[in-house]
Amino acid sequence: MAFVYWLHLEKHKDMLKDGYIGVTPNLQKRIREHKHKFKSIWNEIVVETIETSDLDTCYELEKKLRPSRNIGWNIAPGGFRNNIMFGVENPNFGKVGKDAPNYKGAYICPLGRFERPMDISKIYQIAVSTVIRKCKGRFANGRFLQPQDGWAFEQKV
Repeated sequence: MAFVYWLHLEKHKDMLKDGYIGVTPNLQKRIREHKHKFKSIWNEIVVETIETSDLDTCYELEKKLRPSRNIGWNIAPGGFRNNIMFGVENPNFGKVGKDAPNYKGAYICPLGRFERPMDISKIYQIAVSTVIRKCKGRFANGRFLQPQDGWAFEQKV
């Protein structure tokens, strides 16, 4: 179950042009998040629930009420879940190592070459940040400390 809601001032009468239209599965939590953004006028804000339905239906309604950018207080167009694709919808779902879009390079330790620092951290039972520090080196007290012997980072080309 999800909610389509309208945040507006008392003087706002047209939900197609005024205020903020949003969708959330947890209305109370989302209102608390908005309270910070609108803190200077929060005492004047009116919260109205427009629709209570399943998430997809709510996003379709939001898309109709906010079809483009910069309508009322909304910056983005409605109905897009902030352009986030969840699970198998995301083309990068399940990609790790060289296939991942954020792949930076290989981590080398005395036991071999690994695509992810997480793999080395499991073998040595140390933190991922420790693996990264041992492979890449680090800055400390204004100077660079070299990677440990036998450890290295090979940058992707």
